[in-house]
Amino acid sequence: MDVRSYSREVQLLIGEIQKNRGKDSGTVLSACDKLLAYGKGMKDDALIGYAYFSKGETYYLLNDASNFYSQMLSCMGPMEHVKEWGYVAMANNMLGIVSLNRGNAPFALDYFIKAISICEDYSLPDIEWMIHMNLGSLYLNIEEYQKSISHTEIAYRYILDHKSLDGFTESYTAILLGMGRAYLNLDREDRCLEIEKKLRTDCLPYLMEMDRIVIYCYFARVHQAIGEDEARDYWIEMVNKHASTSMPILDVFDDFYDYLHMLLKIEKYDDFFKAYTVLDDLTKHTSIKNLERKLLTLKIRYYRRVGQIEEYKIASVLYFELSEFMERENRLMVSNMIVMRNSYMELTQINKKVEEKNTFLQKRSETDPLTGMYNRLKLNEYSEEAFEKALINRSSIAVEILDIDFFKQYNDNYGHQEGDNCIKFIANTLIEMAKEDGIFTARYGGDEFVVIYEGLTKEMVEAKANELRDRIYQQKWEHKFSLTDNIVTISQGICYGIPERDASMFGYLQGADKMLYEVKQQSRNAIKICDATDLVELKDE
Repeated sequence: MDVRSYSREVQLLIGEIQKNRGKDSGTVLSACDKLLAYGKGMKDDALIGYAYFSKGETYYLLNDASNFYSQMLSCMGPMEHVKEWGYVAMANNMLGIVSLNRGNAPFALDYFIKAISICEDYSLPDIEWMIHMNLGSLYLNIEEYQKSISHTEIAYRYILDHKSLDGFTESYTAILLGMGRAYLNLDREDRCLEIEKKLRTDCLPYLMEMDRIVIYCYFARVHQAIGEDEARDYWIEMVNKHASTSMPILDVFDDFYDYLHMLLKIEKYDDFFKAYTVLDDLTKHTSIKNLERKLLTLKIRYYRRVGQIEEYKIASVLYFELSEFMERENRLMVSNMIVMRNSYMELTQINKKVEEKNTFLQKRSETDPLTGMYNRLKLNEYSEEAFEKALINRSSIAVEILDIDFFKQYNDNYGHQEGDNCIKFIANTLIEMAKEDGIFTARYGGDEFVVIYEGLTKEMVEAKANELRDRIYQQKWEHKFSLTDNIVTISQGICYGIPERDASMFGYLQGADKMLYEVKQQSRNAIKICDATDLVELKDE
């Protein structure tokens, strides 16, 4: 979405959303509602989709699953329609995370696979690595540990190649912990210790205390696994000391849950209840019943172990009630999924029809009706993009303007219909030439045409221009009224160079036009080429 194309007021609203994302939910939601009203008034799907996405993202951070679903699903259609595939991929990713946290791994897998498919189709590696990390968490939850490691390693390789990413240390930590948890379940203590070493040296020194808790949980489990009770107890004490109810629940739940399971197994009941109380309080502040139910299983196991039968019965009834609630919730998720899939199908049909119509109209607006070549409108658009690309990449570009020698005499003597046929003859030769990589051709107007050469050396451009002239000459198209020969010929002017920041495509066109003028003053059926560095001198003449 190009923010610069909108009014100042819309730009300010988008800026307010971006500035307050993850900080001030009230301000973000208010700005989104205003932006949504603008978008609907303007019938602008990009604004509508962005507003819904930003609202959904805010509800995601607030752990408000119900509002999250409605907003994120609403963003899908508009974002697909305007082909903002990055947002579509991120929306599917977040839907996958929430579905997984709500206990529906099959739906989560569906969302994640769709997100990865979009990333692969539209080359979005900066989003794809996060989805692989989340797929790793999914497979870890369903005890497919080797698959979990395979996906997490994809994220691991990406992030090591992109250490300048915002939040690198936090993401790197999450990836290492994901692999570490999988290796613990596979009894690969050697790999667990390797990961512990990386967490100690590469992560702990750079994290805030609150973000270190999950690492302490992991260290305690590793030292329990290798039989080092003293080291294990040290890390348990570190968890007791620093665990707090201000921890982000979705970031810590799985690591904390595994840690609690270990404490229960080794009968460290005091430490179990200290940590359980913190996590229970965090979980109750969300609307995610699956997390409450999952945590409750540990308390039920505890009551059974220590023989607290009444508490065991009460907890079991609560577990049953949570399970009933989740059944209703899953029905809602199924309904949402069906609505979304139906929307995809309907949108696909609509998009296909709209795209066919737009392609037809676009083609009509960009092509010259006589020759079928691109016209001046398309030339203007393409040339500016090509010039900007050459400027960024420090690559060469050449602009050629050519016209038919003594075309007025041809038209006056053979008639306008034959004149049109002559123009089409030149156009067809240029259309064939444009099938080669790095060559664009268009009709400039009348009997003038433009050729743009990208990424070629000066010698290669001259060779291509000569080849074009020879092709036309060898066709021996009759022109008895030409003053150079009895056949149709062309004159060509070219400006070549590697663009500098103060140059412009218009300047290159001017240079080519001046070269064409000089060819026609001196002779015909010839080529003249200048370097772009000469353009300053050309202006001064």
